[in-house]
This record gives sequence, structure tokens and C-alpha cells, in this order.
Amino acid sequence: MVGSTIKELRRNKKLTQSQMADKLGVSRQAVCMWESDKRELNVTMLRKIARFFNVSSDEIVKPHRIPFELKAPEAKRVRVTGDFNAWDSQGIPLKRNKSGFWRGGVKLRPGRYEYKFIVDDEWWTDPANPQTVVTEVGSCNSIKEVTV
Repeated sequence: MVGSTIKELRRNKKLTQSQMADKLGVSRQAVCMWESDKRELNVTMLRKIARFFNVSSDEIVKPHRIPFELKAPEAKRVRVTGDFNAWDSQGIPLKRNKSGFWRGGVKLRPGRYEYKFIVDDEWWTDPANPQTVVTEVGSCNSIKEVTV
């Protein structure tokens, strides 16, 4: 997710992975892993990279399209909503494929998000996601963790 941004910043400075690694005091392999999104950045390193490229951390951690999927072959309409859109009851529409899966994406920054699907005007937790939380009013929301 952030890998393509780091790679773009490095290339704009005309640096190799080895040169960037030397400047940051890390291995070339670490830079390679970040750029391929195979290793997460900790906050300290994110700040160090941001200072090195003279950008804000937010510029590196841009919102990315996070997929949402629900199998509901009989549904006529499926939307997703959550704290990422202030629980808008109109939700974000998902598209159905021939297999009965409804898919779509939401641009999100790293963080923890609560969400539900709205299936033909009924609110559902995500049956494929065991991560849930009980709300103040006793209902249950699904959790989506977006990492750097």
C-alpha cells in the first residue's frame, strides 16, 4: 500500500534502494520489503522516511482502496457503511458478480474501522470476518484493520 509511494519518492530523488538504505541506516532488503508491501513500517521509521523525503507522513500513508466482499447471491442490493462514512444509511454500493459475491472498495487510511453491510435494507455483520465488537447499545459491528 505505501510501498508504491516510497518507491516513487525514491525514484524521484534518483536513488537506488541501496543508497536510500544507507541514508536511513537500514538494509537494502528492508527498503525492498517496504516497497513491495511485504513489511510494515513502524511509526518511527515512517517519520524518518517522511523527513528524509521532506514530505508529511500523511503523504506517504495515502488512503488506499480497501476491498469489501459479501456472498449474498439472493440479494438485490448490497451496500457497506461504517465509521469511515459516519454510518451513512445510504452506504457505499457494492457490485454483484455472477457467483453471487458483492464486491467494492473504500479508500481508507491505516486504522481500525467498524462496519456493516446493508443487504436489502437489513444491516448485517460480515459473516466471513470473525473480528467483531459489541457496541454501546448491544449490537455487533465487524472490524476492519488497515495497516501501513
